[in-house]
Amino acid sequence: MKKSFLFLTALLFGLFATAQTQQGYVKTKGRMVNGQLVPGQGLKGATVSVKGRTAVLVNADDGAFSFPVTEIQFRLDSVKKKGYQLVDLDLCPRTYTPSKNPLYIVMETPEQQLQDKLTAERKIRRNLQKQLQEREDEIEDLKAQQKISDEEYRQALQKLYADQESNEQLISDMAKRYSELDYDQLDEFYRQVSYCIENGELVKADSLLNTRGDLNKQVEEQLKKGQAIQEQETQLSHAKAVHAADQKELARRCYSFHETFAAQHLNDTAAYFIALRASLDTTNVDWQIDAGDYIRTYIADYEKALSYYQLGLRQSLQQYGEEHATTISLYNAIGMTYAESGELDQAMIYFEKALPLGKKILGENHSEVASIYTNIGTVYSFQDIFGKALEYFNQALAIREAALEKDHTELAIIYSNIGYINNRLGDYNKALEYYNKALTLLETLYGEFNRNVAITCNNIGFLYYNMGEPNTALDYFTKALRIRETIFGEKHPDVAISDYSLCFIYDRLGEYGNALGYGEKALNIWESVYGEDHSTVARCYNELGNLNRETGNLDTALEYYSKALAIQQSIYGENHTDVAASYNNLGHVYRNKGDYNKALEYHSKALDIRKSIFGDENSNVALSYNSVGNDYLSLENYEKALENYLKALSIREKLYGADDKRTIEIKNKIADTQAKLKE
Repeated sequence: MKKSFLFLTALLFGLFATAQTQQGYVKTKGRMVNGQLVPGQGLKGATVSVKGRTAVLVNADDGAFSFPVTEIQFRLDSVKKKGYQLVDLDLCPRTYTPSKNPLYIVMETPEQQLQDKLTAERKIRRNLQKQLQEREDEIEDLKAQQKISDEEYRQALQKLYADQESNEQLISDMAKRYSELDYDQLDEFYRQVSYCIENGELVKADSLLNTRGDLNKQVEEQLKKGQAIQEQETQLSHAKAVHAADQKELARRCYSFHETFAAQHLNDTAAYFIALRASLDTTNVDWQIDAGDYIRTYIADYEKALSYYQLGLRQSLQQYGEEHATTISLYNAIGMTYAESGELDQAMIYFEKALPLGKKILGENHSEVASIYTNIGTVYSFQDIFGKALEYFNQALAIREAALEKDHTELAIIYSNIGYINNRLGDYNKALEYYNKALTLLETLYGEFNRNVAITCNNIGFLYYNMGEPNTALDYFTKALRIRETIFGEKHPDVAISDYSLCFIYDRLGEYGNALGYGEKALNIWESVYGEDHSTVARCYNELGNLNRETGNLDTALEYYSKALAIQQSIYGENHTDVAASYNNLGHVYRNKGDYNKALEYHSKALDIRKSIFGDENSNVALSYNSVGNDYLSLENYEKALENYLKALSIREKLYGADDKRTIEIKNKIADTQAKLKE
């Protein structure tokens, strides 16, 4: 299973245990009074303690309670209710298998339970005494009628009294049984039979039982059925062995076909065969994981990949429980899938399940834990929370570098991700150092045609653009596209990332025809994979808007920017960096149209959002102050223009120093504005 992922691109710089519920009731005993059932009463306020869970407080008047069960068994540790005791003292602790049938827990006051036992014992003694008297009378009649000799008479009485002495254990056992009997849990037939036996109406009980047919005959028939079933089970066992061997062979063939087509980069066909193997046995966790991994990575059908992972997770929870390495890996894989599909909140839910379990079960320095740290860092990076991202990446790196047997692929992923963060923070030398570490390691391991090699090349391309070397950036973007199209074909979202990157760089190089072609190709792929209402589609709309604005197609640019904004607002609400970027772009269009008041309105919205997210010391906030200053300058409000330029300058100097190119540009604007104020 692939453990962690690289940033899908630096284009972002612009941008299930399954738990079963066990039901139960805490109640008093159901009783029979004059042959009629008097149901037991629920015990509100009882507490039910299950091993490994917080005690459940019974709040329902009927004594109902429930708790989730994620493992194949659970242990009932204790049930407590003030003034009550368990009727079955062996009930706790006891281990149970989860069931759709409710768990009935019967309690009574100690006084009532003692009274029930004494009452049952008294009934049984009276019945036995009555039977004794009747038997004595029979023996006396036989002697009187001289049907037995004196010796036989004495032996019969001696045996009768000896049996009576041995009945003490029977009395005790039966008294216990009937004092614990909950008539609520018997069907009507056996309720009446038990009531008759308890009250000594044995003839009536016998009569009731005989209404169900000849017992001896039924037992004989049951034995025959058992023998037939045994024979069938023997045949079934043989059939299962043949089936298992056939299944193993079919699975081998499926996987061999999968490998054959995967080696030719015929991903759809390879995915078909890996999915075919998974369908052979939906309880085989590893097969579901393999199908999910391949479909997620090479087909980018995230919904289908999730279906395999979720099925694997359900089976893993049933077979191994939550505290198991396979379950933890599946939580991690599901989180990765949600992150790659842009559902970051869902991704964090699964990563936050995986991390504490991984640290507890696998240990702080386990490779899976390092992978989870990497993936959480990636989610923070997607959200532009770079400090938290770097913190998690460094934790992952410390684990990977300390390992005796290093996983060099995972090390390369972390190097590349740390490079990405430094690129976003403007430390280009450090970014290039980490990117080159990653690229060298990956190409040594896999050669050129590898997904992570392509991702790293793409990220290096954006780094060179930021360093002012667009032609070098173009070389890396082109290399990344060649690798991705070889691996994935032309309609994979990774290929769209390269198309988008080439659109971006050709736009900056002024080659607008090439830029438009690649941008529209990226948009078509992403819309087919994600649908129209997705954050990545919105970012592509923004880039196409940039392209049309720069070529003078302002109305088309306005249309693309507005589409991007609508998608982002529906996903994120108002207070998000992508929303701010779209407002900023709309402001630029209106400025190009000469509508400076409208431009000021949108640039001010972008500024307010960025300040609320980043505070006052952020490069995007500085850009917004600069844009607002430009609008005020065009409106000839020189004091407001100067105020915003000075704020932008203060931030740029703190972040990048006095000699930074954009810092110098702002200084020049300040000088021009001050001159206009003097005029």
